[in-house]
Amino acid sequence: MKDHQAEINKLADEVLHAPYQRVTLCQTRRGRRFWLKRVERFAPHLWLVKGKPEQAFDRDRRAHRFLWSYGMPVPRIVADGAGFIALEDAGASLTKFCDNTSISQVEKLRACRAAGRALARLHAAGLAHGRPAFRDMCWDGRQIRFIDFEYFVPAKAGWLRKVRDVGIAILSALSQGSSGPRYAHCVLSAYSTAQGGAPRALSEPCPVQNGHPRILKFYQLKGQKLP
Repeated sequence: MKDHQAEINKLADEVLHAPYQRVTLCQTRRGRRFWLKRVERFAPHLWLVKGKPEQAFDRDRRAHRFLWSYGMPVPRIVADGAGFIALEDAGASLTKFCDNTSISQVEKLRACRAAGRALARLHAAGLAHGRPAFRDMCWDGRQIRFIDFEYFVPAKAGWLRKVRDVGIAILSALSQGSSGPRYAHCVLSAYSTAQGGAPRALSEPCPVQNGHPRILKFYQLKGQKLP
């Protein structure tokens, strides 16, 4: 165990002395992967939007420690120090996972349902993520874990913050291309079920025939013939 931690610390030190990268993927000789995250560097005018980078980084790190201490679904911290934090690999973000054409739709929907349950678990503990977009939820094939807590508030969350969380997750799901509505339905259905609600089936779209009165009227107004 000590040798493994010493290797992680050695890899982290090498990354910190290499040319700057905000996030770096590292791997030990045993194949254990972790991400080393450093203080972001951006232009001073962005401080008005994001605040000072050191403060934003410390806020994110404190939030991560807080959530880990409460047993919430976040990656384990394997090392940290001045200006950096190293987190175990939690899998691909839902954005990348759902965009991967080599992954079956069944697996993508399973990941989305897991995301809904994970968000419900967070809310059941009286907490809110602050911005649970698909890029901030990681899936390793077994569980969803949250990352990036710039907007997290370490205080009991009321219904408004929870609704905001759900809204952001749904909007993020809908932005994932043509399958977005189905992803959104899976997230919301799983969330509702975990909260004690009854899931609703997603109805299949009903095709509209060209002979429908509204379709006929549309083409008449356009002065066009039906295809």
